[in-house]
Amino acid sequence: MRRSLKKLGVAAGAAVAAVAFAAPAATAGVAAPVWTVGPSSPEAFSGSSGTVVFIFNGIPMTCMSSAAKGDLATASGATDVTVGTVAPLTWSNCTSPFGPVAPTADTSTPWKLNANTYSAGVTHGYISGVKLRMTITTCAVTVAGRLAATYSNSTGRLEVTDDSTYKLTVLTATPGCAGYLAVGDTWAYSASYSLVTPVGGTTRPTLVYTP
Repeated sequence: MRRSLKKLGVAAGAAVAAVAFAAPAATAGVAAPVWTVGPSSPEAFSGSSGTVVFIFNGIPMTCMSSAAKGDLATASGATDVTVGTVAPLTWSNCTSPFGPVAPTADTSTPWKLNANTYSAGVTHGYISGVKLRMTITTCAVTVAGRLAATYSNSTGRLEVTDDSTYKLTVLTATPGCAGYLAVGDTWAYSASYSLVTPVGGTTRPTLVYTP
């Protein structure tokens, strides 16, 4: 009887050990959520936009065009996942009711492209780390924050705008801004960039989420 109980105990221990060793293998086989960049990863891209609109305190400022370059790369995670960076970014032929203006993007630390949700080839997310300087006649401001972004695989267009969650805020303002711009003011932004890869190429990059 004792030998039978001993054999039973050994068998049970072996079974437990088998389960313990098998569990990690099963867990390892489960793929993590991933945002896959195509046609390959990493990808360098360039982007161009037509008219860009800034609005501050109801005052519109328009730029005839904007150009950007950056990189995209496959990344793991479900939300708030950085799938790319933007650097540099420029605006051209900008005017306002007060005359010519000169916006300058600060991409010394590249802006980040972040993905949040995906459906039918369309990714919704945001651009973080946005920083820019603006000179309007005697007024100079620095602006920073985040912008909402939507990318469509079928069109290759990156729509960039502001909303209640993602917006730009004035951080500093010179005395020449008194009366129409102040620290804490928020800015509206609207632009639509056509992305291609490689830089100057003709292929639309793609971004696909696999949960």
